[in-house]
Amino acid sequence: MSTTHSTTEESLPYTVVGGRHVDRGVSSSINLTLVVLNRGRSINRGGFFERLLDLGFSDVLSVENAGSHYDVESLSQAHRDVRFLLLRRETSLGEQVNVSMQEARGRFVYVIWNDMKVSGLSDAMQNALRARNYLCTAPLVRNQKSELLPTAMAPAFYRSRLKVLPLVPAYIGTPTLYPYDYVGIYNREQFVFSGGYDHRIPSPYWQKLDFGFRAHMWGYTIHVDPQLLVSSAHAPVEDATPDESYRRFFLKNLSVRFSADQADLPVSRFPAFALKTGGGLYGSWRLFREVQNWVRENRYRFKQDARRVTELWEADR
Repeated sequence: MSTTHSTTEESLPYTVVGGRHVDRGVSSSINLTLVVLNRGRSINRGGFFERLLDLGFSDVLSVENAGSHYDVESLSQAHRDVRFLLLRRETSLGEQVNVSMQEARGRFVYVIWNDMKVSGLSDAMQNALRARNYLCTAPLVRNQKSELLPTAMAPAFYRSRLKVLPLVPAYIGTPTLYPYDYVGIYNREQFVFSGGYDHRIPSPYWQKLDFGFRAHMWGYTIHVDPQLLVSSAHAPVEDATPDESYRRFFLKNLSVRFSADQADLPVSRFPAFALKTGGGLYGSWRLFREVQNWVRENRYRFKQDARRVTELWEADR
């Protein structure tokens, strides 16, 4: 059983165990890595991994939450094509996806959950992934009653307040603001260039909104493809409480102004931020300055602002 110790750029410690040794030349030819996020206690983990391998997924990476590594050694010995990424501390879901991208060997990374049933990818689907070159292709999701879930997330402003409307995907290529429940096939290179999920926004809801708005403001594409279908026994309950995560999301997305060919976060936006999101004046100003510097560093990557993203979304529907 091979073991690799590493840390991310943000000092997230983890260990990767299991899997067959793959040299650099072979690794670069792998087209897709399947990443499994884990929640709850699976009754038959061995059978789950066996089904994935039978479906043709040759590079499987299971992200193991801190403190839940009791069966990894036996599983890695029984399933030589599965690697296990052992987290050493509690992390947000977005961080788990981020670190998976570092260890993935494929050009594309298919993120699923351990309580989902998936199908293998047809040649047509794999060809479509390469041809489209999208940041993320999200699946249709059915519940245990085979009902389609509303997984196409559409942004809208109502009386100056942001609303995200979950819709049932209606056609091939239905756009979505972000991938439902983090599930989808990501273009690994584009994901890295986009900055991935912000670990400083721990709330799953605001973390996904931040990723989605940034992706669309920077010109990336996220859509739903009916050829990609999963069944899920779990429907996440989204907590949209405007907490500390919301404050950072608000600054990075809703406060950014785009003009000509660049974005900025003008000081004139600070009063509205401080009044709408609360927090002490000193802490609010420190956060504002931090995000202002981030916007300045990335100002030429923006193609539009959040208001324009939403206006175009509404105009196209």
